[in-house]
Amino acid sequence: MTNEKNKYDVWQVVMVLVFVVIALWIGLKGPGEPKDRLTMTIGYGLLTLTFLFGMVIIMAIIRGNIDLSGLLSEDGKASMSRFQLLIFTFVIALSIFLMVAAAKDPKFPEIPTNVLTLLGISASTYGVSKGIQAGSKNGKNGGGGSGTGGSGNAPTT
Repeated sequence: MTNEKNKYDVWQVVMVLVFVVIALWIGLKGPGEPKDRLTMTIGYGLLTLTFLFGMVIIMAIIRGNIDLSGLLSEDGKASMSRFQLLIFTFVIALSIFLMVAAAKDPKFPEIPTNVLTLLGISASTYGVSKGIQAGSKNGKNGGGGSGTGGSGNAPTT
């Protein structure tokens, strides 16, 4: 296991060096004005940093240090509402990133209300499904529920 871990560490160092060389080449020898080269170098530096953070997380997942078994499932069953919330969150985050990256003057964009509504509906779906699951667990244990006929504990008006 140690030899395999060292192999991954060597690849991570090689990737860092390749990205550093590319960023330096763009900064020193790339085409364009110095301001454009500086912008590209900073952009590649941030891209490298984001990539490396992702690689660290992926390597931890591969090594088994991060457990993802409960990410999209609850009680061993797949959860469509969790999956939907995860996908919508990634799609909206990527869209906002692309809007910022494509803007002439980078600033946080105005987010349309229909996008926020879509994300709110997705989060509400997840919240409602959790509420239903909690209610059904209580119903199995003899508590909660609003069925007909009962133990006579319902308030009278």
